[in-house]
Amino acid sequence: MAIVTISRGTKSGGEALAKRVAEKLGVPAISREVLQEAATHFGVSEVIVGEQLEKTKGLIYGPSSERYLYLAAIQLALAERASKGPFVYYGHAGHLLLKGVPQVLKVRVITPLIRRAQIMMETQKISLEEAKKSIEKMDESRIKWTRFLYNVDWRDPALYDMVFNLDYLGIETASEIIVFALNQPEFKESPDSQNILEDFFLASKIKVELATSEKTKGLVLDVTARDGAVNIKGSFETAGIFHSGKQRIKNDVIEIAQKQPNVKKVLVEIEDISVVLE
Repeated sequence: MAIVTISRGTKSGGEALAKRVAEKLGVPAISREVLQEAATHFGVSEVIVGEQLEKTKGLIYGPSSERYLYLAAIQLALAERASKGPFVYYGHAGHLLLKGVPQVLKVRVITPLIRRAQIMMETQKISLEEAKKSIEKMDESRIKWTRFLYNVDWRDPALYDMVFNLDYLGIETASEIIVFALNQPEFKESPDSQNILEDFFLASKIKVELATSEKTKGLVLDVTARDGAVNIKGSFETAGIFHSGKQRIKNDVIEIAQKQPNVKKVLVEIEDISVVLE
């Protein structure tokens, strides 16, 4: 059985759909709050990353250790959850952290602004105009947040397998369509898909270890694994580091990666980018 990710806007019905799908499948429904707690455990919170977003006006100016650690931590949380079996995740762009993992059904839920505002107006006892402004503000914040973290526009339909307009489809109908899709061959588990998931979990653990180790903290590294062979790539700025220093960093990276069980081989490619000190 596959993993289902449901991306949704405020008051769009995505949470209700996620919980209904999870109920039908008999699997857990996981919210983005679980990922935020995982990141906090590693010493980086959404607040810290949010402050950086505000400083850069939502733009990405080169690598950021805080952003890197936050993404690594929440990716590990998803990978760990995936290693335990299928689940339904509802948030906005969680599927981007599962890139390369097979049998992930990526769903986006949309609902017209006026309908969402009506729901907020009724639940929060505010005017329709206040509700519309509140939702528009949250939508804009979400666009900036996902662009800052993932460098994509989460509204892009090409990022999803299915897009549901819950103004026309009911929760029950949408959930039945999702369950039907999960029973198709594309989403059936196989030995190969299980191996890929295990490698993804291994790479996620190594990435967090590298992001939190005093020896390698601050490096922004891409980590992949295949059948226990780990490939680590990255770059860092230097004002003329000696070759021996670069080699020491490589050795530290290899040492940290090899501490993880099931690692058979580690290949490290680190490029140093020279900068001029003024």
